[in-house]
Amino acid sequence: MADQEVKYSNFYESTLAIGSGGLPTNVTTATLTAAPTTEGTTAIGANYYLVLDPDSASKREVVEITAATGTTLTTITRDKEGRYGTPGDASTAPNHAEGTVVRMAVVKEMFEDVHDRVDADEVTNAAHRSSTSNPHSVTATQVSAIATSNLLDDDSFATASATTVPSSESVKAYVDAQNASQTAGVSLGLVIALS
Repeated sequence: MADQEVKYSNFYESTLAIGSGGLPTNVTTATLTAAPTTEGTTAIGANYYLVLDPDSASKREVVEITAATGTTLTTITRDKEGRYGTPGDASTAPNHAEGTVVRMAVVKEMFEDVHDRVDADEVTNAAHRSSTSNPHSVTATQVSAIATSNLLDDDSFATASATTVPSSESVKAYVDAQNASQTAGVSLGLVIALS
């Protein structure tokens, strides 16, 4: 489907409003009796999926709402499943009369959108990981910042340059050694103070 976040409304059901003309073939706008809401009062924004005439096997249609204001659906992508022809083709979609039931139900398109979002994130993360030979390496700027801080004062470490940038493992070993030596001094001080 698409790398998009769709909205949901629990237990939503409405009808195509009386006097609206329903939703004929070739039409991509409609008016509902009630809008899908987040908690019963605030209308959700697009994008979301609705099922028109959900209880009719011969006229059931999954549509995607890509623009709406309250009960007015201003942009509808018809026949998302391609049940009546090419997916998205309003010219082959069925005619729905005023009063037709409209329901938000779990449809496969919702899951396809979630999968597309996950896949897109994986591709982005893979590209990021492959953009550097060692994603855990430390840059010369980072080494300089660590070396000039008051926490670390080892001369050999402070003289590291861009050509001798240590690996993340050596930086970790150095920090662990510094922490261990500081901890040992504190422990010895506690023992002397307690004696």
